[in-house]
Amino acid sequence: MVDQQAHSLSVLIIEDNADTAASLARFLRLGCGYEVSTAWDGVKGTRAALDHNPDVIICDIGLPKRDGLVVAQELNQRLPYRPLMIAVTGYGNRVTRDQAMAAGFDHFLVKPADPFEIEALIEANARRDSDADPDSDF
Repeated sequence: MVDQQAHSLSVLIIEDNADTAASLARFLRLGCGYEVSTAWDGVKGTRAALDHNPDVIICDIGLPKRDGLVVAQELNQRLPYRPLMIAVTGYGNRVTRDQAMAAGFDHFLVKPADPFEIEALIEANARRDSDADPDSDF
């Protein structure tokens, strides 16, 4: 069961596969109650994140126009509040995992990623943030 406090979380999905982005967005919106937006390439994803500063960013690595590693590095440097960063990619090798973690991702999942695992990561992060900040709305 989804914690009622999690409903205010905003999630940005940066994914160039329209079906993958749409199905994950639908799950997170309808199944979890999150506010979800999507971007189809690294440039639009970076712009959306800078404009809206989401609580969570789920980002593919192999994106057109700007790959997910560059997106993560830039957002970790420029956002005033650091969101939970989850890489979801078809590149499941150790080198890519290490590069993703060095770029600033908090978690690394290989496609097809289980949406329930993504939800669990988001909720665990929200609980951790709530425990760290007793005045939080979470």
